[in-house]
Amino acid sequence: MKKNKIVIGLVAIGCISIWYFLGSKQKSDNELDTVIKAAHVLNQVDDKESSQKIIQEITQEGKKPQPTSFDQSIIESAKIIANKYEQTLKFPPYSQPLSLNDFSLLNPNYFEPVTMITQDSNVKISMMLNKYHFVAPEAIKVLVKGSDIYGVKLKVQDAETRKTLSNHTMQFSEDGYLAQIKGNSDYPANLQITALVNVNGDEIPIVAQINYNQKSAAIIGGAKPFVEIADLVFPIDIKVERGGLYRVRANLFSGGQPIASLVSETKLDVGQKQALLRAHQSILPNASEFELSTFIIEKRSTHPAEPSRFGNSEIEKLIFDGVDLSGIEKTDYQPNETEKKRLTFLKGMTK
Repeated sequence: MKKNKIVIGLVAIGCISIWYFLGSKQKSDNELDTVIKAAHVLNQVDDKESSQKIIQEITQEGKKPQPTSFDQSIIESAKIIANKYEQTLKFPPYSQPLSLNDFSLLNPNYFEPVTMITQDSNVKISMMLNKYHFVAPEAIKVLVKGSDIYGVKLKVQDAETRKTLSNHTMQFSEDGYLAQIKGNSDYPANLQITALVNVNGDEIPIVAQINYNQKSAAIIGGAKPFVEIADLVFPIDIKVERGGLYRVRANLFSGGQPIASLVSETKLDVGQKQALLRAHQSILPNASEFELSTFIIEKRSTHPAEPSRFGNSEIEKLIFDGVDLSGIEKTDYQPNETEKKRLTFLKGMTK
């Protein structure tokens, strides 16, 4: 029994190590640092934007894949973790392979619908938002769906203090109950959206939390890629409003297929600057046409009092034709000493 507890503890440490080493998609926990003002909400959809268009924006990401359950021993789990990490070391951390199965990387701003089944009437109701991270002054679009709904009231609150910023009544449409909340530059970073759903006379609350960021930087374009040693380098143009350490991400496609997830971290001053995304030769196909999309820019936290903040992208994609890869060096990526030690540690857990 004591031996089993030791093994379980080692596997837990290993899992934590992998999550730390490989990184994961986290929702930023920003502190309240602005004065809260009254939020203005559009109870009716703007005449220029139909309710159907908003419905499409909210639901366009499609259904998230369901997790697969399986039984395996602790040692087998440890082997899977070690093998997974060993596979990642075949490629540099800034240029990792990407496939159609990588849902979170292909949809980095996906909002997981909040769904519940009422206890008394066994009615399924759900709330959906068009995304999770917002940048001021973006509007927040909310859709509530379900049967036997007779009305929905909506509250926008500060997620930290639970102070209500605004109240509104959602509007009925053939696709559900809809609201478009006007953006506000004084919103706190963490917002809570509470829908009070009237189901057969009972008021059922559904709660969702989102991240609302003030402007820090925006991706505005990019230049033609060039070859540098074993990398194809993509210059990304950024308009910086708040200087600091930034992480830039984008997905690389070729022939309509996902190729790689690219990431760069660099310090940027205020003004129009550039960040460089690099694609290692080991993930590049023999092609001359490439596309970058799914841009994410994040101002990194450098100390506990400064929260991370997400910026936005003014472009959806960059397409490059006639890219010449003839001069790229075919050298393999060599893991550094720290990465080698991590792998040795993980493999040791499988014995």
